Amino acid sequence: MEGLREISADTFCIATDYPEVADAPLWIYLLRDAATGDCALSDSGVPTTYASVLAAALPELGIAPTQIRWLLLTHGHPDHMGGHSGLRGHAAFRVAAPLEDVAWIEDVQRQWHDFWDRFPGTFSMSDADAQRWVFDMCGGNLRVDRVLKDGDVFELGDRRFETVLTRGHTRGHCAYYEPATGLLLCGDAVQEYGLPTSSGHGVFAPLYDDVDDYRTGLERLRELPFSQLLPAHHEPVDRAEGQRLIDRSLAFIDEVDELLAGLVAGRAVAGHSEAGHAEGLSTAEVAEAIGRFCGTTSPITIQTAYLATAHLERAARQGILAPRWVNSDA
Repeated sequence: MEGLREISADTFCIATDYPEVADAPLWIYLLRDAATGDCALSDSGVPTTYASVLAAALPELGIAPTQIRWLLLTHGHPDHMGGHSGLRGHAAFRVAAPLEDVAWIEDVQRQWHDFWDRFPGTFSMSDADAQRWVFDMCGGNLRVDRVLKDGDVFELGDRRFETVLTRGHTRGHCAYYEPATGLLLCGDAVQEYGLPTSSGHGVFAPLYDDVDDYRTGLERLRELPFSQLLPAHHEPVDRAEGQRLIDRSLAFIDEVDELLAGLVAGRAVAGHSEAGHAEGLSTAEVAEAIGRFCGTTSPITIQTAYLATAHLERAARQGILAPRWVNSDA
């Protein structure tokens, strides 16, 4: 089956149907314990992934759906948790997920409030159709049976996966490292300069909500003695290529810092208000500049809004900028 391969003993990489759903590549990983035959999926794809992909892939691997005992989630975004709804009814699975993303996984309305509806005036998804799209993609609320914190060990029979908190992409985003094999399931922690669309017509910019947390997470991954890096939106790579992807992700942070510094300097020179202060730099302006830098189809997206906010907030903490609210009619 195209898009299905064994990358290590009892570890399988599966290409999902996400390109047809959202124009982006997405891989999930099936982990099997050789002794018991029990399996875990990390992550689960979207609601259509079971019918479109797994229903054919599992028999080819000689695995029955009932062998899937766990969903091991790296974080709570729809393309990582949503596959539960298609799988339910075929497998009696439990769910393991990072502590700080549990609220989003168990309450999709909370995820909408906290994540998708965060940028009034900069990027809005407040219409009913957009909200329904997110809810449907999440597959509904999902109860978490095991909460994972940094350093916890997830056990699948004789296999042991260490939980590595990598924050940034979400508050609780975690990677899972298997010391015995060197496999590192990194979810969306390693984003480089963005994700090219499957159609080739654009790019999804990276997304993180805190610059320092994102950098720390990447540095933690780089220090691990992994043999293969297993991202969600990139095919598995060996150690050398994995380190290169991590380094590119770190370099992206520095380049956005430089971009913001250039915008601030340009604004300070270009004009001043009557009070003698440099004219304000809006979140939307920064998001648009980041979008043009990344090559997104529309410069202002939810990803670029997050990036702009993260870098502006850090600049404010450093005393480089002073945040302020203005009247919407101004």
